[in-house]
Amino acid sequence: MGENWGQNRRTEPPETVALVEGLLIECDAGTGDTVLVGGGPASGKTQLQHQAVARARELGVLTLTAAGAADEREIDGGVLDQLLASPALPSAVAAEYTSAEGDRIAALCNALHRLARQRPVLIAVDDLQHVDGTSARLLLRLQRRARSAALLLVLTHPDSWYCGDGLPFAAQPHRHVQLTPFTVAAIAELVAGDHEDGLPEEIHRLSAGNPLLVNALVDAHHSSVDHGSVYSEAVQRLLHRYGSPLREVATAIAVLDTDVTTEAVATVAGVDPLDAETSTGLLTETGLVDGVRFRQQPAAAAVVGGLRGPEKVRLHARAAEVKHARGLPAPEVARHLVAAGAAEADWALPALVAAAEEVMLGDDVEFATRCLRLAASVATAPWEQQSIAQLLAKITWRVNPAAAAPHLATLREAGDSLDQSDRLALVRQSLWFGERETFEAAVAGLGDDLEPLHPRTAAELTLAAYWHYGTTVPMSADPSDPWLRTAESLASVWRNGGTEETSASAERILQNCRLSDTSLEALATAILALAYDGRTDRAEGWCTSLAEEAEYRGAVTWKAVLDALGASLLLRRGEPAAAADAANRALALLDGPNWGVAICYPLATLLAAQTAAGAFKAAAAVLRQPLPETVFDTLGGVRFLRARGQFHLATNRGLAAVSDFQQCQRFLRDRGLELPAVAPWRTDLAEANLRLRNPTLAVELAKQQLAETAPTDGYSRASALRVLAFAGEAAARHGLLSRAAEGFKDSGDRLELARTVRAINQLGQRAERSAGLVKPVRVPRPGVARAVVARPVAASPAPPPRPEPDPDSAAATALSEAELRVAELAAHGRTNRQIAETLYITVSTVEQHLTRVYRKLGVGGRSALAGELAGAGSGQ
Repeated sequence: MGENWGQNRRTEPPETVALVEGLLIECDAGTGDTVLVGGGPASGKTQLQHQAVARARELGVLTLTAAGAADEREIDGGVLDQLLASPALPSAVAAEYTSAEGDRIAALCNALHRLARQRPVLIAVDDLQHVDGTSARLLLRLQRRARSAALLLVLTHPDSWYCGDGLPFAAQPHRHVQLTPFTVAAIAELVAGDHEDGLPEEIHRLSAGNPLLVNALVDAHHSSVDHGSVYSEAVQRLLHRYGSPLREVATAIAVLDTDVTTEAVATVAGVDPLDAETSTGLLTETGLVDGVRFRQQPAAAAVVGGLRGPEKVRLHARAAEVKHARGLPAPEVARHLVAAGAAEADWALPALVAAAEEVMLGDDVEFATRCLRLAASVATAPWEQQSIAQLLAKITWRVNPAAAAPHLATLREAGDSLDQSDRLALVRQSLWFGERETFEAAVAGLGDDLEPLHPRTAAELTLAAYWHYGTTVPMSADPSDPWLRTAESLASVWRNGGTEETSASAERILQNCRLSDTSLEALATAILALAYDGRTDRAEGWCTSLAEEAEYRGAVTWKAVLDALGASLLLRRGEPAAAADAANRALALLDGPNWGVAICYPLATLLAAQTAAGAFKAAAAVLRQPLPETVFDTLGGVRFLRARGQFHLATNRGLAAVSDFQQCQRFLRDRGLELPAVAPWRTDLAEANLRLRNPTLAVELAKQQLAETAPTDGYSRASALRVLAFAGEAAARHGLLSRAAEGFKDSGDRLELARTVRAINQLGQRAERSAGLVKPVRVPRPGVARAVVARPVAASPAPPPRPEPDPDSAAATALSEAELRVAELAAHGRTNRQIAETLYITVSTVEQHLTRVYRKLGVGGRSALAGELAGAGSGQ
């Protein structure tokens, strides 16, 4: 018997259950024992006892249970009464106790011992440390006699109790089991075969093997409920079982969430440092805490998430004070001030401002904004309020430019008192909202600063000015500096088109300018320069990379601009449908007021893409988008006017198109600008006059464009040549169109190249018809055979249009030129998608055209189309 005295086994709960089950079997065979089960709160002691009781009842063992309680420890015989109240206990035993004279504990012990010699008995008592003195005497007597009868005692206690108040029990024969956390293997058995997906490892990571947390997470897995909420509730229950002061210490550790001293924890928790140290040790034993920090962030978040009202404010305020006193970084201190929503201490306001500036280096716009808003709520001095407002404006612009607009007035009014950082913020915001005078004044102020402007920043601002206004403003930097020379070389793309020189400058800008508030337009210019030089793939690669960086850094405004730029690249690639989708996604990132004047860029692309795809209803909807008043004082407005003019031209509103193109002309001429890459207004007006049957003026304008165009500007030369092809002599038409196609190819504009190639193909078809190789298609009608009447092609220049047929005549049922193009491609075996890609229209538009063709030609489908077209031609 002595070999079991104090035998200490460290096992997981499942192994202890197996041990107790074995002792129950021995008890049933007539051999008793005592098991002392130790462990911390929520270590699984109570659950183990429940399992032992359930197993004993299955074996037919008479079972008596009781539990100690802290608030009943002074009740004499409280646990004893629980044992006697068991319905399984024979009434004779209870009667012997109540009728005994003298030592009633001895009488009851003898009665239970006699009962255990007749049948196996289990006595299970939970929380032995809370058992009253009288009941403890009974249990000690039974422990000494357990092995001489079929009597098994299972008594649970906390670890610290065993070598302290529990020494009387530890001095008697017993088996001692100390529960340990679950291992991954044990958890794998609980989740029943789902361990291949890493679930046991994840449960162990979150719980550190603590049985309460393990069982909660396993139950959540089996019942398919939300693991997060179950885990949080289990952590709260675990801490509740510990009580004070451990719960307060755990909460303080979770709030601090930093490696600090136990003295700091004690200050925040409001407890004695010795209690804090003891409680921290217990928390470490549970596996939740490592040192003075929670091992897993979800556990700390669960504890902090349970804080409410004044308690939350008080704890975070204390945490901020402790960290400030220890000299921790400003963001660490500010995090608690923001969580508390209070900053009453004198040091709090500068800490918040310093934290905002520091976290912005890591692009944490949201937290920086929260710091500044709290700082603004406690600032009293006007200079403090102004400084905070200026900093808030610079930070807010990246995600919400409209919210930064009120601070623009503050920056403007500050005048000469602004430092360089504030002036740059004023430059950024005035550009965004189209306030040119403010922009120029702010740039001039930069030259007056004692701190010289960095050449890179000067180059970025130079390109930003070109992007918005087509010209630059004097910079304080040396114009011979390599940065400024690179910027001027790159900006020549707007005048001369894409060249090797502009592409080299673009690459230098892209490789040396980090994405920032001041570099946004410079990088956008560089990307377009590559595209204008026919390096579309390179341009798209840079655009995608920078857009991903903007998204990662949380700069919604940057992301919106870069996505809009990506949409324009898709349009140049000849994918109007994809370009329209991309432009819509860019527009969705910011609402109208947040876009400022920059909204013209995605809108112009969207309008041009819808027009190119023949989606005129959708294009018309774009025109209803409200625009800022200052937008038409910028190149963005010129781009939008040109796209609107092209839409009017495509929908046979020639006069409206002329008005838009003339407005582009006035803007550029008034400012002495010649920027064909932005708006080749001469060829635009030439095309409009060609539609209005003014070929002489169209030729004159096209020739002017050729004379003004730089030799390297393939796009502008190609546009002029295409107009001359349709306005001039028919004999020269094919050659001019071929030269135009080469120009568009060199400039990388695949959309215009495709339009020009289609015009060349149509020219060849007309020549074949004239030679009798292909006869005009007629639509067979009873008693009527009218030639197909062609409508002007909206998307590309064409000869002066013929008069529209009377809608009431038979010609109104003839195939339009668009329907004819679709029908011919379908007759040659092209699929609807291939037709859509060839003609740059949507598949839906192809289907609509074919439906009308079938109806007009009286055919049942595509298989009969080729023969019907040929038959109509032979009947000419």
